[in-house]
Amino acid sequence: MRRVPSASTVLAASALLIASIGLPACSTPTAAQAAANRGWTAYGNFMETSAELHPEVTAASIARHPEWIGTRRLLVMSGTVAEVCRTMGCWLEIEDANGERMLVMNRDHSFFVPRNCRGREVHVIGQAVEEEQSVDMLRHLAMDAGKTEAEIAKITEPMRRLIFIAEAIILPPGGLEKPVELLRSESALDPTLDTSMTPAPSGGEGGAK
Repeated sequence: MRRVPSASTVLAASALLIASIGLPACSTPTAAQAAANRGWTAYGNFMETSAELHPEVTAASIARHPEWIGTRRLLVMSGTVAEVCRTMGCWLEIEDANGERMLVMNRDHSFFVPRNCRGREVHVIGQAVEEEQSVDMLRHLAMDAGKTEAEIAKITEPMRRLIFIAEAIILPPGGLEKPVELLRSESALDPTLDTSMTPAPSGGEGGAK
């Protein structure tokens, strides 16, 4: 009579086969995923990420990999919050261990982070793009960062630079304010419009972009 292998025997054989051909039995979480698993707070559209599929980058390393720029490939960038939009929390500047910084814009202006998160460790899930920012946008960002009128007036030329578009931002819990809520006038915008680089309304809920 032929003996049918037990379930435990089949599982053991499968594990041995996986190990023998060099395939991972399970995925390795990214720093962002590990932080979320530890109870950090995720803002935006959080999604699971693995080290095998989603490169972990810093502000400095992105420039060295042009194949990552301008694609839909999800990256995980980690560092420290060096600056944050003090008006609504719609952008960050992240600094890596070498002092390199990168501007992070929240995707489509659809979510915000606490405006008192400077100095916090942070992980961001998103894509890297290269684009030119106008003088008006640069001055707007400077105003959001609390720059003086004299500093803002010195901005007279557009700037082409790498920007990280965030799908989700993960911050440690505790001591952070509640994020600003999306205004009705903003939520009513055409969802196909990319508003990630558009200043917030200044005329209350009835203001226009």
